[in-house]
Amino acid sequence: MKQLRRTLTAMAVILLGVAAAAHAQQAAAIDPEAIAALQKMGAYLRSLTSFQVEAATTDEDVLDDGQRIQYVGEANILAQMPDRLRAEVSNDRFERMYLYDGSSFTLFARRLNTYATVPAPPTIGKLAEKLEETYGFSVPLVDLFRWGAPGWSPEGITGAMDVGPSAVEGTTCKHYAFQQDDIDWQIWIQRGNHPLPRRLVITTKTDEARPQHTAVYTWNLAPSFNEATFSFEPPADATRAVLTEIAAAADKKK
Repeated sequence: MKQLRRTLTAMAVILLGVAAAAHAQQAAAIDPEAIAALQKMGAYLRSLTSFQVEAATTDEDVLDDGQRIQYVGEANILAQMPDRLRAEVSNDRFERMYLYDGSSFTLFARRLNTYATVPAPPTIGKLAEKLEETYGFSVPLVDLFRWGAPGWSPEGITGAMDVGPSAVEGTTCKHYAFQQDDIDWQIWIQRGNHPLPRRLVITTKTDEARPQHTAVYTWNLAPSFNEATFSFEPPADATRAVLTEIAAAADKKK
């Protein structure tokens, strides 16, 4: 019996040691230099008064039988901070234009020749929140505005690592990988005095198939534009529609 107690005690000590080691590994899984790189990138994005960014995107749908279907697209964004935005998105499924002039937001579905205009809050960041919370869709490349938003913090990141040096279309970068509860994501940040995001890969963990979104960014930090760039003049034969709010859509299903 004494031998059994000693054996159980020894096993308990070993298990406690393993748990302590696992906890230490988990605590060490967040590399402070990777977090610092994100914060530096965010600070730089906040310093930009205007920019144009083109993104080559790839999105995946995973069918019930496990087959992956990829959709290739392009997004072109012009922003004057904090309250002007023009975005054009084209892919295999739709072609849309997003226009924001500081007081109103217009979504134009070019292939359907249909548009909707709604009042908008006074900043791009607040606009992104309103579109997601009220209408259930996002500003294109919304992560760029989240990273560049005042008060952004790495809260929610459970893992962060510096993967190492890399390059994106000839631009020297550092490659970082991050984990959160519902997604894993990787980002390639340009090295030097302009720490811009150059490539992003997001893997959704809430879906067992783990579909991915990929974007490769090309930047212009001195774009040319005027006030008319952010206003919308509908085509003569365009149809005006109404954006459906999430709450209203839910009520209809009841």
